[in-house]
Amino acid sequence: MSVEKSAERISIELREEQAKTIDENTHRIEVTAKQESDIRKAFDRRVVPIVCIAYVLSYLDRGNIGNAKTAGLQEDLGLSSAQWTWVLNSFYIVYVVFEWTQILWKIFPAHIFVAALCVLWGVSAMCTGSVSDMKGLIVCRVFLGIFEASFGAGAPYFLSLFYQRRELAFRTSLLLGMAPLANCFAGALAYGITQIRHSIEPWRLLFLIEGAPTILFAPVVFFLLPDSPGTARCLSEGEQTLALERLTTRDRTAKSGIHWRQFLAGATDYRNFVHMAIHFMCNYSFAGLSNFLPTIVKGLGYSSINAQGLTAPVYFASFLCCVLAALVSDRYGMRGYVIMGFATVGTIGYLLLAIIEDAAQNNIRYLGVWLAVCGVFPCLCINITWLLNNNSSESKRGAGLAVLAIFGQCSSFLSSAMFPTEDAPYFVTGCAIGCGFTGSIVILAFSLHWRLRYINKQKDRLHGPADPCEQIDVTDLGENHPSFRYLV
Repeated sequence: MSVEKSAERISIELREEQAKTIDENTHRIEVTAKQESDIRKAFDRRVVPIVCIAYVLSYLDRGNIGNAKTAGLQEDLGLSSAQWTWVLNSFYIVYVVFEWTQILWKIFPAHIFVAALCVLWGVSAMCTGSVSDMKGLIVCRVFLGIFEASFGAGAPYFLSLFYQRRELAFRTSLLLGMAPLANCFAGALAYGITQIRHSIEPWRLLFLIEGAPTILFAPVVFFLLPDSPGTARCLSEGEQTLALERLTTRDRTAKSGIHWRQFLAGATDYRNFVHMAIHFMCNYSFAGLSNFLPTIVKGLGYSSINAQGLTAPVYFASFLCCVLAALVSDRYGMRGYVIMGFATVGTIGYLLLAIIEDAAQNNIRYLGVWLAVCGVFPCLCINITWLLNNNSSESKRGAGLAVLAIFGQCSSFLSSAMFPTEDAPYFVTGCAIGCGFTGSIVILAFSLHWRLRYINKQKDRLHGPADPCEQIDVTDLGENHPSFRYLV
């Protein structure tokens, strides 16, 4: 009898243990504020610096073509304005065609993939310094575009794997803000390099000197860049689990493999096409200013050397504006208002450049340069973050980014042809188009902001306020889930 009772007691204890295990497995893991802070700081120290430095190097190697032009590249190779347009567009054509390669971020480990890209585009950039004709120049730009396309499109998506929605704007804006910072470095470097007295032409030295650091940075990427939150060696095993958990409990997003229904939803969502239109208009300036700002500043009456140097402080101020925009939009969440504000500043800048055609007012035109650059770059940064925030799944974010990158990038072709040498020194047509585009950004951002705000209010009326700590699965319903709210 005692044996039977003992057996029964053991059976009861086993069932209780099983029940306890099931309860623990179904119970959500709690991530404390301190743990979240530690994880976030670990990623800020490891992921963000590596990705940002790589972005600076990529944009330096891409954007130094404008500095090389001012340093004599176009004249030395005897290229007309039409031929120079083809040189610029050769990069953007393959960049757009190979945007799809951002999907390789999901296939290959990030530390291997990005390290290989660094080596390949660094070699392409350095080879540009050895070309002797238009054909060689185009070949180098084509290879540079192929290798940079995957990184430029995939880097913001990669950051979205590590951070929550309200943490993302600051990090993404830091990343994309590296573009004006890279141009700042390019202007300062070009100012110094073009004063070197050497048998090698200054524009050749530009490509050789600015391409080498990218190759040297590849080992840093290979050994230090984490592939994902769940495998980051900068975290303990327990912290890796918490890093994944915090992205699902408060972020309201599904982070898993490709869901084709969500991918197709992202490719057809009208909101992503609004973001694409904003990106198209931002990218006109993003590409055009990178390629022609030294030329525009030179048209204000400065020498080639001084024009290189005068672009540096403008781009540095633009980088600070990107950081400010990120901090404000992360703090208050009003992405649309931030874009509207900076787009208004950019519109005023372009307007000054388009209407003032008087050498006696070149100081005002230079102010217009400051306003245009400081207005456009923050808009581009926050717009991409806004898209990442409001697509509910990893697959939909990938589709949205593909739509934005492929079609939005096409304005680069237009900007490449809108600042020909024949329009110097005022480049009225190019600046007028920039003014129209930047003004249109204000309207689009305003419309999208109020549309998303209206949808959120409708959901609040129907389902009540959403619990920010609720864990939900949006794989099937996406943004239609009763608890999903857009960031406006």
